Formats: sequence, structure tokens, C-alpha cells
Amino acid sequence: MKNTIIGMVIGIVIIVGGYFAYGFIKNIGNINTSSLPKYSVEYDKDANPHKDLKTAMDKAKKSGKNILLIAGGSWCHWCGAMDSFLKEHNDLQNSFYGDFEVLKVYYGNGINKDGQSLLKQLPVLEGTPHFYVLNSDAKLLKSFGTVSIEQGNSYNKKKFFEFIKQHKDIKK
Repeated sequence: MKNTIIGMVIGIVIIVGGYFAYGFIKNIGNINTSSLPKYSVEYDKDANPHKDLKTAMDKAKKSGKNILLIAGGSWCHWCGAMDSFLKEHNDLQNSFYGDFEVLKVYYGNGINKDGQSLLKQLPVLEGTPHFYVLNSDAKLLKSFGTVSIEQGNSYNKKKFFEFIKQHKDIKK
């Protein structure tokens, strides 16, 4: 009996420790992407990304989050694969949208002048999607090509979580 109780306590400690390691405690509950701003879930080539960035900055300042600006488009296989992967892995989606203020900026044929001018201020893309981690003042903290978190025709869950964990709280 005593060994059973000790085993249960150890199991609970391991589970809770795992949640803290990946930041799940902060994101208990499922994030409904339909309640997120359009700029967080769509690559809209007609959007004004400067205006959207300002809104994301205001939200990031209030929440203490970094901004994850993602350059990509609906034409991009890897962008669609990322969206599908996040939907399939609710815990990852919760952490992704819970730990960052996500801003998707259209990049590709037909990109508008606002999108061009915003992306010209950032390092060159290494492919799409491309992640830019910004602080709440839009200062670039990290430019990240997603190749290192890809696996086969999709993504590697463990590496994706590691990206989130390493970049959600970085400050400069």
C-alpha cells in the first residue's frame, strides 16, 4: 500500500513537471482559433500588416508575450502542413497560440506594398513559413527557418515544442 502511494506521488510529480517544462500550465484549456484575430490564423494578401503588427504589439504588451510573425501564404505547402499539424496536436496548438501573439503576414505573388515594406525591414526569408520572434516593441529577437522542425512532409512535435519553449520568453 505504501509503495502504491509513493508510486502515485512520483507519477503525479513527473506529469506536473512535464507540464511545467512545456508551459502547459499557462495554457490550460483549448484555444479556439475562431476566436483569434484574423491576422493570427490567415495569410491575407490584402491585409495591412503594419496595422496588424501595431495591434499585435498592443496585445503583446498587455499579455507579456513575444510576437511570432510568420511569413507565408495559403499557396505554401509547409504553411498548410503547419496549420494541419497544429490542429492535430491540440496541446501544441494551445502552446503556440497561448505563448505568442501570432501574426501571419502574406508573402508571395501579389504581395501588397504594405507587406513588402514590413518584410524588407526583417532578415531575408529562408523559405516559408519563416518565423520572426519579436518583442512587444517589434524588435527582432530571432529569425528562424522552420526546416529544423520539419519531419517528412510535416513537423516534429518535440522539436516544435522546443522552439516554443526556447523563444516564448526571450528578451533583448
